[in-house]
Amino acid sequence: MKSLVRNLFLVLVVAPVAAHGQGYGSIEEIVVTAAPTDDRVSPPSLVLDHDALQEFQPIATADVFRNVTGISLRTNSRGESVIRIRGAEERQTLVFLDGAPLATPWDGRTDLALLPAGLIDRLEVKRGVVPIEYGANAVAGAVDLFTYVPGSGTTVRAELQQGSMGSSNLNALAGIGLDNGLSFVAGASSIDRDAERIANRSSVAFDPSPNSERTNTDLSADSVYFATAWSSESYFLRASLLHADVERGVAARGNLDPAISRPRFWRVPDWHLTQATLNGSWDLSERFDLRFTGWRQWFDQTIDAYTDYSYSTLDAREEGEDDTIGARMTLSYELDRATLRLVSTAQESTHDQLESETATGDPADLVASPELRFRQRLITIGAEADMRLSDSLTSTFGLARDRAVTPLTGDKPPQPSLSATGWSAGLRWTPAEKWELAATLGERTRFPTPRELYGAALGRFLLNPDLKPERSLLADVTLKAFPGDSLFLDFAVWANDSDDTLSQRNVRVDGVSKRQRYNTNGSFTYGLEAAATLYLTDDFRTEFSAALQDGEVERDENGDRPELLQRPDAQLRVALDWQASPRLDLRAEFMHTGEARDLDDDGTLVTLPDSTTVNLRGFFQVLEWRGRDIEVTASIDNLTDELVLPQLGLPAPGRMYRVGVRIN
Repeated sequence: MKSLVRNLFLVLVVAPVAAHGQGYGSIEEIVVTAAPTDDRVSPPSLVLDHDALQEFQPIATADVFRNVTGISLRTNSRGESVIRIRGAEERQTLVFLDGAPLATPWDGRTDLALLPAGLIDRLEVKRGVVPIEYGANAVAGAVDLFTYVPGSGTTVRAELQQGSMGSSNLNALAGIGLDNGLSFVAGASSIDRDAERIANRSSVAFDPSPNSERTNTDLSADSVYFATAWSSESYFLRASLLHADVERGVAARGNLDPAISRPRFWRVPDWHLTQATLNGSWDLSERFDLRFTGWRQWFDQTIDAYTDYSYSTLDAREEGEDDTIGARMTLSYELDRATLRLVSTAQESTHDQLESETATGDPADLVASPELRFRQRLITIGAEADMRLSDSLTSTFGLARDRAVTPLTGDKPPQPSLSATGWSAGLRWTPAEKWELAATLGERTRFPTPRELYGAALGRFLLNPDLKPERSLLADVTLKAFPGDSLFLDFAVWANDSDDTLSQRNVRVDGVSKRQRYNTNGSFTYGLEAAATLYLTDDFRTEFSAALQDGEVERDENGDRPELLQRPDAQLRVALDWQASPRLDLRAEFMHTGEARDLDDDGTLVTLPDSTTVNLRGFFQVLEWRGRDIEVTASIDNLTDELVLPQLGLPAPGRMYRVGVRIN
């Protein structure tokens, strides 16, 4: 891995900066996970509003993160598009939709490729020590996704896109806000593709596809969304419902020889998610404020495992059903120079799993093992205080207690309850109106998910019942500056001292290589983040951002030092946005990702190559209809068909184009 010091020059050349869409100070939020106050010191965050999201022209929410520095996106061997903040593991980053956790607790990961981007009105990424309202397991940061809440009047948004490899996207959203405080929103989306494009065949040498279409990467995803809200001067209440149905293929690791290794030949014929959320806020008095979020999630999926790339002979089937219920409550009390908060979060999730095998390859001959039931409860209780120490100095201190209980463990031995203490401290100095310096320090814990403890992934994993919670001590210092109306700057230095971080190793069992999760002795990582937006003219904007990271793992009991896997040492991004005319907007994006390391199936360390991609986007307003813009859109992702390899054998898609029409 390249030295962080050698990359520092690149940051200084690019300049410290705020990515486009990041606002200064707090942003008005109607539905929130953690309520902002003027005196609250929060970790560094990136905010993308509706206009900024539309400039990316994403199909799925995952597409937004392909060009955001400090965050890496990859599609793992289960076919899930997951993100990592500052190189941390994906399960250490929680994703929330309108304040409710979106991940299924059994696995702890959110597949952002299955959430339509047209549903999201605004996005916020918090990095570092997040507020205690986020509950247990938010170790490295959190992503808040916010849906649209209409004001007075009617809103219509719709988009139709067609692209290469049979890709298509149709989404529509309508909202109405009444003068009496009532509002309604309804939306629907359909995403389809025949395959993903192979940029470099050497990265998937064993994929038998005769052309550039990656085998078994088709997708069909449909979703609907409804919400209604009622607000007044003293309270706000909102109920929403999301339902998604998906069928997809899962790309096998194309670098593995099926005659020697055991790549996953998986298809997911059924994937269903239903999530209901209730949000409320009440101003109980001039000083008391109560906020509440409750959620209920139903999830089920079927995974079919096949014997080879033909996907014609069934080997096994895994069926899982999850039922999750949870709630978060925050009571705030405002004093003259301080704000006090009491926080409680509770969640219970039950997972039913049925595994079947067939010796003939015929689904009719599947023989099922006994159905197993697992249950986990997560509880967080804590308090936090914001204090104004002077006109230019504010601070935030928090203390929480997290607990994980696993009362049902299927056919596995009972798991002892786990507890941990989390704390945080923050200090912000505002020496002038447009200058801000902040520092945060704190400790967070992530408990192993039930799948990490008990999931064998259809025989691929060797279980380890002795897994311990992960702990991270996080620190960062952030400088924000707005020296003029045309320049926005943001610079951060961060460090993460982790203990018992979960990793994977290869274990040979009866001549067969299996993966096993285990706790490392710890690691220390650190990095820099810089971003800037510069308006050269009123119509021409440049955006620069960079993220550099380095670190090492503590030596194991044999004196060996494991590598940090799948963590690029550098990300550099440049974007040029030109409003060529009142009706035409053109955009070019350049993204460089540095080298990383990964583990081959035989345990050999392999260097993942760096990459530089170019994206071109534009939209043209063809007419205005009843006060709404109708635009023609076009984009090309990865113009040069560059190989982007975030994980060995699982490259990102090659060149993709799409054109469309949208009502904005």
